[in-house]
Amino acid sequence: MKKALSENPAAEIGSKTLESTETPAEVSVTAEDVTSTAATPTAGNIPAEYLRGGYYKGEGAARYISPDLVGIMAQTIAKALADGGLKQTAINSILRGLKRADKKTLPLDAKRGALTGAIVTAKQLHQRKRAPTLLVDILECNRAAVQDGEDYKAAVKHLTAVGVYLGDNQK
Repeated sequence: MKKALSENPAAEIGSKTLESTETPAEVSVTAEDVTSTAATPTAGNIPAEYLRGGYYKGEGAARYISPDLVGIMAQTIAKALADGGLKQTAINSILRGLKRADKKTLPLDAKRGALTGAIVTAKQLHQRKRAPTLLVDILECNRAAVQDGEDYKAAVKHLTAVGVYLGDNQK
């Protein structure tokens, strides 16, 4: 069984492969896996610098979302997702769900729940061969990185930028 899984690149997450005693549900992406992967995103790996320093730069009142997350990183991820077959319409439904949860009155659990729902939708898209595993990996990394309401707001901005750039890369 291990040989068949190691020949399947979709069974690999970053640099971690399934061991013979692990099931796919037992393998998860950790921060170490994210920082040890290659710089170009493909199905199954995430750029090494992705969310390494969090969503923000600066401190206090001078804090702002990292320009890379809504710029070059969003463009790079969008290109990889488009190359993997993801259509902009598919990601738009995910973004709508995330934006509905972006309310000041909702607790952090509800916002994380929206990200979990987005992951479920991404997995369904992947099972129907309409999205690469990269989409699931990116959403899981964002769910892990969200520590408060401001992080959630930044995650939604970042993922929205990915969706916009995805339209530029449609085949």
